[in-house]
Amino acid sequence: MHDRELSERLRELPVGDQADAEARASALVAAAFRSRAPTPRRATRLRVVLASAAVALAIAIGAVTSPGDAVADWLRDVLELGRRDARPALVSLPAPGRLLVTNAQGAWIVQRDGSKRLLGAYDQATWSPRGLFAAVSRGRELTAVDPRGRVRWSLARARPIADARWSPDGFRIAYRSGGALRLVRGDGAEDHLLRATVAPIAPAWRPGAGHVLAFAARGRAVVADADSGRRLWSVRAGGGVVGLHWSPSGSLLVRTATTVRSYAGSGRLVAEVGVPVGGAVLAAALSPDGRTLAIARRARTGGAGEVLALRLSPAATRPRTMFRGAGTFSDLAWSPDGRWLLIAWRDADQWLFVRSASVRRLVAVSHIARAFAPGHSAPQRFPALAGWCCPADR
Repeated sequence: MHDRELSERLRELPVGDQADAEARASALVAAAFRSRAPTPRRATRLRVVLASAAVALAIAIGAVTSPGDAVADWLRDVLELGRRDARPALVSLPAPGRLLVTNAQGAWIVQRDGSKRLLGAYDQATWSPRGLFAAVSRGRELTAVDPRGRVRWSLARARPIADARWSPDGFRIAYRSGGALRLVRGDGAEDHLLRATVAPIAPAWRPGAGHVLAFAARGRAVVADADSGRRLWSVRAGGGVVGLHWSPSGSLLVRTATTVRSYAGSGRLVAEVGVPVGGAVLAAALSPDGRTLAIARRARTGGAGEVLALRLSPAATRPRTMFRGAGTFSDLAWSPDGRWLLIAWRDADQWLFVRSASVRRLVAVSHIARAFAPGHSAPQRFPALAGWCCPADR
């Protein structure tokens, strides 16, 4: 029995008393999963978890709401991965700019009209300011390429390279090599060590003049002058740093597993907001205006995930849910104009384009993995988002 058929069967059940509703929901879900054909191990495990959660919550709902249609609606939404109204292919982006994406084939650029170009066989990628170049890496090599994939320069290090980030003026690139943080000029010259030991967290450049860099080391968020190497200030992050973001105004956001703290340019704590406990944070993205932090996390039980919107300005408030669904939301990216948030729904093989943090509109697109694997019939790895750049196509 398929999930859709299960939903329709539940909708047809007559409304009775609470005890009958509980028994019918439990029996029908159990029978449906006993009759299913074997599926690959990963998918089976996910659906079994979802089915168990569905039975438990169906019983709980029966205690506080009318049985019947309400239970059927909830089971339909949870047991099905993805949006039914999703478009079958990516034919355009809803906002100006270009996407940078990586998958098993390499790094790709997606244009506003939905067309795609493979830059080369790279594992990670990041935009330069204004999208004139991309810094891409594979193994122990860091390379700068233009939007057509032409190599401008390349360097190799003794240890694997990750988390390259371009400074706002384009004259510096910070990157991790093994456990160390290194710095290279935007033209590939003068590569040198900045710090011998850092945490496996992407560094973040402060916007504006100068080359001020934030990174995580030994449970602290550290802010340093990248040119001189001089430490400007640091703060201890209880529970460890999991992410760093600079706002356009020059405030540093330090994410831990349970909090988001905002620090002024001098290192003074300005605000602190708690993030709902439970479930690992998988991705986060700060809106271009610095007012909203979107957070994707995995719930503690039931295999469900959710995307939260944390408003940071004018006054920080508790996060609220933008979207919730079965499976995992693996990446987030704001459009350059800040009007759309792209949510990568890995387990559903969909991208969700959400209009603003208040979710005024939602556009879903299916078959994302296949879109970045032309000529491959076998299942492909879901692509990772590496940035949505530039207010106008170039």
